[in-house]
Amino acid sequence: MNISLQPHIKCKKGDVARYVIVPGDPGRVRQIAKYWDEAREVMFNREFLTYTGKYHGIPISATSTGIGGPSASIAVEELANIGAEVFIRVGTCGGTHIKVKPSDLIVPLAAMRCEGTSKEYLPIEFPAVSDPEVYFALMRAAKELKYKCHTGINRSHDTFYEHQDNLLKWANFYRDKRMRKWDYPLVSSEMECAIVFLLPMLRGLKAGCVLVNVSPEPLSELAKNPDLIYKIDEKNKKIGVDEAIKTALRAVEILEEKRRKKKKI
Repeated sequence: MNISLQPHIKCKKGDVARYVIVPGDPGRVRQIAKYWDEAREVMFNREFLTYTGKYHGIPISATSTGIGGPSASIAVEELANIGAEVFIRVGTCGGTHIKVKPSDLIVPLAAMRCEGTSKEYLPIEFPAVSDPEVYFALMRAAKELKYKCHTGINRSHDTFYEHQDNLLKWANFYRDKRMRKWDYPLVSSEMECAIVFLLPMLRGLKAGCVLVNVSPEPLSELAKNPDLIYKIDEKNKKIGVDEAIKTALRAVEILEEKRRKKKKI
């Protein structure tokens, strides 16, 4: 393990905990840290803001990854170098399933690798999948907290302002009678999950993700009104992000409880 000062996040071994929440937005790091028993700013360099503290007695950190796969890969790589073992992404997304409403939570089981960063690591045929323990901890947490939560496959891509046709082609699946019959499993679209899932998997570490849908309409409806594609529902975003943070923190408690029980056996 490389314990020296990391060149981009500017942290070293001892600066971060085993559990790290990885939002994209630096502002969300501060929002997450407000729920902790104690928190301190470790470093803020470029798009990477790191806080470390304790939540209900559990050492915990949060580091922003910036937008997209390239910067997210840097954050995950350098955090792993200095001791991070469990990564939970808390982020926003566009809901792509007719059942997903604004402010609903989504815990993706896996991510489509429709971005370029992960292709620098492995061929596209290799899947980007969340860790089962982290996935089930997040699902259990959302259920305990009684939040509306969906699961399925996420689409990770590179460009927020992509050509409308790139996104709308997925909406066309909903017009296929077979897809409606099969309950087409694509539930969300965002920009970081694939790399956050893939890199910890390659290192023998764990990762999961909880997203909040900030799209004003599901993808199937956006096909009727493409002008809504780049709109963000700010009111429901605020509600959903708060719930996503609480879900991630409860999942950390569940994972730590399980880890401590294993150590006693």
